[in-house]
Amino acid sequence: MAEEKFPEVKEKNEGKFTKWVEKNMPGKDTCAAASAVMKNKDKYKPAVVKMANYANNFGCKTKSKMRKKK
Repeated sequence: MAEEKFPEVKEKNEGKFTKWVEKNMPGKDTCAAASAVMKNKDKYKPAVVKMANYANNFGCKTKSKMRKKK
């Protein structure tokens, strides 16, 4: 089976969601914040929802898979 790669993030957008989380949800890690945003999509701007969706689908799930393999 071919190794799955997640879509590349443009350089100008790297770290945008993490910075948003640090400013707006202090004390939460990125994955927890992404889950919180996805549970209340109507409460956040569409751009934040898109970033959270990306983080949830590619960043957070990839990390948990890697932890299980170790």
